[in-house]
Amino acid sequence: MKALFFLIPLLMINACKTQTDTVISSENTSMEQIDNKSSGCPDDGNCSVVVHQNKNLTVKDDGTGAFYPDLVDGNNTVIEYTYHKPAPEGVADADYTETIHFEIPEGVKNLSKENAALSDVGLLYGKHCFCRDAGYFPVINGKLLVEKTAQGIMFDLKFNTGKSTQVISHIRETTKL
Repeated sequence: MKALFFLIPLLMINACKTQTDTVISSENTSMEQIDNKSSGCPDDGNCSVVVHQNKNLTVKDDGTGAFYPDLVDGNNTVIEYTYHKPAPEGVADADYTETIHFEIPEGVKNLSKENAALSDVGLLYGKHCFCRDAGYFPVINGKLLVEKTAQGIMFDLKFNTGKSTQVISHIRETTKL
C-alpha cells in the first residue's frame, strides 16, 4: 500500500511531461545560424537571421508610446536579425537579446537607404532584457545596403539608435533564401 502512495506522485509528474516532437510550420520562412567571426557577431553570444518571405512589416504602437513589429501576409520579404547572449548558469533574468527588423519591397534587387529614409523599410531595433532601456526603437540614423540575388540576400547595416545603449551597431550578412 505504501508503494502505491509513492508511485501516484511519480505517475502524475510523468503525465505532465511537455511535448518534445518537432513542429513543422507551413510559413515560408528560413533561418540561418551565423558564424560569429565573419558577421561581426560578438563572441559572447549567438546570431541568427530569419528571412520571412511573402510578409509585410508594420510598426505598431501599443497605445503607451511603445513600438513593436507585426508581420502580416503580403508580397515583400522581412529580414529579422537576432543577437542573443544567454544568462550565466544559475542567474535569473540575465538573458540579453537584440533584434533588427526591416522589409525589402517586392521586386527590388538593390536597395540603399540612409538616415531618415530608413523608415521606408521600417527599420526597427529591439532590445530585450531586464533593463531600463528595453523596447523597440525606430532607426533613423544609419545606412542600409541590400543586394538580392536568386541565391540569397546580402545586407550591410551600420546604425545607431541614439535612444538606447546597444551591442550590435554593424551587421554584414549573406543569407540563403
